[in-house]
Amino acid sequence: MVLLTSSTISLAISTSIIGLFTLLLFLSGYVLQQQSVRGIQAVLSPTTPTHPASQPYPGAVGSPAGAYVIVNQGKEAFSSPDVVVTDSDDTGEGRDGELGEPSGHKRVNSGQDDPGSRYGQKHKQVYLQMISRPSVSGICSSLLFFKTLASQSEIATDKVFLYPKSWDKNAPTRSIVEALNILKNHQDEYDIIIHAIDMTDPSYRFPSNTKLLSKASHKLTHYEKIFYTRSPGMLLNASNLNHLFFSEPPTFAPSSSSSYSPLSSWKKKRRTKDNSQTDMWVPTRLSTVNADLPYAFLVTTEHDSLGRVSIRSHVPIPSVKQSLIVPAAPRFSDEKGTESNPAYVFFEKNKDQMREMQTAYYQEWKKQVRDICQGIDIND
Repeated sequence: MVLLTSSTISLAISTSIIGLFTLLLFLSGYVLQQQSVRGIQAVLSPTTPTHPASQPYPGAVGSPAGAYVIVNQGKEAFSSPDVVVTDSDDTGEGRDGELGEPSGHKRVNSGQDDPGSRYGQKHKQVYLQMISRPSVSGICSSLLFFKTLASQSEIATDKVFLYPKSWDKNAPTRSIVEALNILKNHQDEYDIIIHAIDMTDPSYRFPSNTKLLSKASHKLTHYEKIFYTRSPGMLLNASNLNHLFFSEPPTFAPSSSSSYSPLSSWKKKRRTKDNSQTDMWVPTRLSTVNADLPYAFLVTTEHDSLGRVSIRSHVPIPSVKQSLIVPAAPRFSDEKGTESNPAYVFFEKNKDQMREMQTAYYQEWKKQVRDICQGIDIND
């Protein structure tokens, strides 16, 4: 028989309490450790890309062009040069009408669209310009581009301009407000569709054209062709730019595998026809990792016999940057324009800005921009 003294009981109680708290402390530390590990893994591990070809997705209303930006609306938007989706009538209803019409509604493919449901769209093709960072010269340059396009182009296309919505309420400078007002005042005259895009997203701490385009994707869902050119720049020959816009990009035979690999090479796919001597576009991936977009790109869509929709992104071949769409101040001697009259000249505003300002292109562009945005300082 063991006699329990008060000191023994106190020791047992103290030991039990210490053991209990030690166990609780260990469990708490373990839980916190696991949460930290998961957090670190979430930061270091890339987001798993969407594989549109592995499962059917509904096409957008009217034209399937929007399937590209609808399916890839997250971080992997514009990551694939070849996205294949299913053109289905059972699209369901989406946010603000962006995901299609009710099942059973017959599509009307007339080339003219309801402005109320299609964000003002009138045609199947669109010239696109955008400004994501405060730039008076960029806004006025886009207005000049649309003005020149309206006066020179014989082909009817939409003209879309994108900018951050926050500038409407809290513009970075007074000059930005004035430039946007001038752009909006000429909206009807030059038939410009202006979209203010909500960029209030905690993951978008630094503005960029890539993020702006990703957030604006639902505004462009119904176009069959989207042609982007960098601003600021100057349109010199609308006919030649239209020729580039409407030239057919290379086509490829569909892959025998239904799976899609983001690392798949276009060189492994067989061309349906060999137009290598006349092709003006090459397939590409428009990655959201890059802060800026290429100086020009084209997004197209195609139907196949099985009712699927193939959405592809392209950039011009290198010779186009030497002749049709050229930088005002080429960085390399072999980039000097081979034509005396390129279609479009863009300004990069980098370390070569002083060289750009000395070119005849820049002087003429500056004169025309000042004429269209009178009274505003465009030297930004």
